[in-house]
Order: sequence, then C-alpha cells, then structure tokens
Amino acid sequence: MRVRWSWALALLALPAAAAAQQAGVACVTCEACTAALAGDHAFVELRGDVDGSRAGTCIRVAGRGATLDGHGHTVRGAAVGVEVAGEDVVVRNVRAQEGGVGFRVAGARAVTLLNAAVSDARVGVRIEGSRHVRVLRATLARNRVGVSMGADDAGRCAGPMALASPGVVIARSRVEGGSVGVAACDAMPVLTANTVLGNEVGVLLGEVRAQGAGDRAGAWDECSCAPAPAGTPAGTLLLYSSGCGGCTVHESWLPQERARGALIRARAGGGDGGAEQARFDGHVRHCGPEVVDALGIPGCVPNYACPASAEVWKRRQGARELVTDRSVATPDEVVAFSEACRAAAREGYGRGGRCVTAALRSNTLCGNRRADLSVAGPFARWGSAGDRCGVVEGDGARCAQGCDGGETALVSAAAPAPAQTVAPAAEPQPVVETGDAGAAVSAPVVSPVAGPGTLQQVAWPAAGAALWLALMAWYVSAARRQG
Repeated sequence: MRVRWSWALALLALPAAAAAQQAGVACVTCEACTAALAGDHAFVELRGDVDGSRAGTCIRVAGRGATLDGHGHTVRGAAVGVEVAGEDVVVRNVRAQEGGVGFRVAGARAVTLLNAAVSDARVGVRIEGSRHVRVLRATLARNRVGVSMGADDAGRCAGPMALASPGVVIARSRVEGGSVGVAACDAMPVLTANTVLGNEVGVLLGEVRAQGAGDRAGAWDECSCAPAPAGTPAGTLLLYSSGCGGCTVHESWLPQERARGALIRARAGGGDGGAEQARFDGHVRHCGPEVVDALGIPGCVPNYACPASAEVWKRRQGARELVTDRSVATPDEVVAFSEACRAAAREGYGRGGRCVTAALRSNTLCGNRRADLSVAGPFARWGSAGDRCGVVEGDGARCAQGCDGGETALVSAAAPAPAQTVAPAAEPQPVVETGDAGAAVSAPVVSPVAGPGTLQQVAWPAAGAALWLALMAWYVSAARRQG
C-alpha cells in the first residue's frame, strides 16, 4: 500500500515533470530518424528496433542541441549504427548490435552518450576529432575494441600521436570480452568508476602529445574543470528541482545543509525560471543527463547529480523503473552525498591549465588476459587514485591496489601474463522503497567483485563448519535415543 500511495503522489507531480520534457518525434527507420535529427533542438524517439544491415550509416545526428532516445531499442547490423556530428547532442538508451561501429562521434562537440549498449561489433564507440565527449554508463560486450580514440580496428596505436579529441570522459561503464577494452591513442580521457574485464588488453593508453593549456594540455573534464553555470566549482552537488511536490521538501532543507558545509547548486524552481534555469538545464543535460532521463518515470523529481564522480541519486533502469546510486531521503544523507562529491573532486581535480590530477580513478581493470593496463610513455601524466588492476605494462604503470588485494604485477610486452579469473560484478537488483519525498524508487544491491581465490577461501571453512555441526547433531540425537 505504501508503494501504491507513493506512486499516486508521484502522479500529482507529473505536470511539472512533463513540462520539462519535449514531445518526441517517433521514427523506426534509418532514413526517418536521420531526417528528424537534422534540425536543431530535435527530440526523436525510437519506437522499435531498426534494421541497418543495408545501411552505411544508419542514423546520423547533425542538429545542434538534438536528442535521440532509443528507449532500449536496437540498431542492428549497420556499418555505423549511430553517427553524431552535431554540437550539444545527447544520445540515450540506444543499443547497437553486430556490424562495424556501434556509435561514431566525428567532428562533434559536447556530446553525451548515456546508457549506450553495443555487442558483437568491430568497434563499440569510436571518437574522432571531437571535443568534450562523455560516455556514461555504457555496456560494451564482445566487440573487438570497446572504445577507440585514434586506434586501428585491432585496437593498436600507430605510435606517438597529437591530441585530437580533448575532453573525453568515460564513466561508470562496463567493457568486456573484446581484444582491447579502451584504446586511447590520440586522446587523454578521464576514466572514472569503470569495470573493464575479460579482454585481451583492458585499457591501452598511447603516447599522446598535448600542448597548450586547458583542454589542450592533456586530460580534461569540462564539467569539473570549466563548468557552467559560471562559478560552480568541481565537487558541487547539483539539485534538479522543478519546484513542486517533493522538490519543495528538498529545497526547504538547503539552508541547514549549506550551514553544515554542503556545496549544492539548485535549479531555479517553477515552470519557467528564466535565464538562470536555462543555464542550469544546459549544464546538467551534458554533465548529469541521468537526472533528466529519469523524468520519464513518475515521481522522479527532485534529483541530485555529482559530475565529479558521475554518481546520481535516481536514474532510469528499463522503461518504468528507477534505481539509486546513493540514498538521499534525509538532510543527513544529502550532506553525506555532498561530502562524497567534494572528496571525489579533491581526488581527481586541481586548478589551472592542467586541471585533472588523476585521469584514472576508482576503476576496476581485472581479469584481462595479457594486461589490465598498458601504458606507452611515462605514466605519471595520467595519475591514479584507488584503481584496481592485476597486470600492467609500461614505465611506472601501477594501480593503487591489486585485483586480489595484493600489489599489481608489472610485465613487459614480450612476456604476456597468465590469465586471471575474476568474477564479474553482479548487476544491480532493484529493491522498491519509498523515500521521504513520496517517490517510489529502487535501491540497487550490488555484490562486490570477487578476487582470485576468494570463493575458495570462504567455501572450504564454511563446508567444514557445516560438516562439524551435522556430526554434532547426529551425536546428540543418537545419545538421546540410547538414553
């Protein structure tokens, strides 16, 4: 009953949520989708799977400010499933299967791929000569190369290369079962909280020549290094608020949260908050798209996002389900989220022209057959913070901890390391709960990745204890019968 009432209350909040959504143009063919996405600020929705087997490029997004929502539908068999060539583009919830390249971003700027899924293709995501591309929560499986930036189709770098795609961010994605998981030959991406496992090489970082300042100096994250709205420093928690329903509750908490040191920037409430609201919406569209994507589900507002860690409060899973990265049902939990966001910023970002201090943060690179991390050139320019990996190649390449809790092993390219066995991370299992704001949401329960030997270390003592208890029960029962 609590869940039913929470959904009823959530439905009352729908008018404000609906006002923030556009009426999408539906398409089901390569040609129709491409035509609809040619105009500026187009909002297009896939309403079925698309056969791209006869297409070179199936869907092309050229319009400035365009959005493509796939609703989980698949583009199958195309040489290029979805190509993005526009500016300020969001492509979300689109799947690509088989064919050549799942998603190609070429000559574009400020592009966000959210929940992209590619399987059994030559390249999952290819980024070419583009600026400020964000790949968030992608699932890339059994592709020859998961994410390619300047690499050939085998995932190899031709040698030292000039920086061609500055400001790439790959966060909270899973890349597995390919030849190379992530190959960065002409880009210096920021990698945060990704899981890369079961590939021949997990992450390949080429020798990239970067010159200048800002995003030309090396690794760069536009959302934390040069964020808009102006004056929003890295580590700021963003509160998406439409000004109604549960939003007013969270807005009322802001004074006490800020008095306790929380760093929060809130969206101007109401249906039309003017220029300030528009600036906030433009920022969160690129830097925290999950909070807007969740609006398709009743009861989804308010919502929080931390661009520094790519962690959000509520996000969509499937068509009608919300899951949470972090619970924020009370002011104490909001303050804790803010503190975690600031800690993530301190861990990875500084000030000045070389803003990114640790381009690899909180990743799990384990169980890749030859090397989990392979680096050409000095590793110091990448930095690392809290990464887990097992076998590394390269000058000074090292992770904060090994996959099994020990130190990482350094190998040469001529002496491949033996394969490791690492249990894949469990998918989130949503549990429905009701928050204080009255929205029915789901909290994921995620099992940790087990390192080599972990299961055996737990199973044998447990089996021995069970056998001992069984013997004792039999002994007591026999004694009672004899008595």
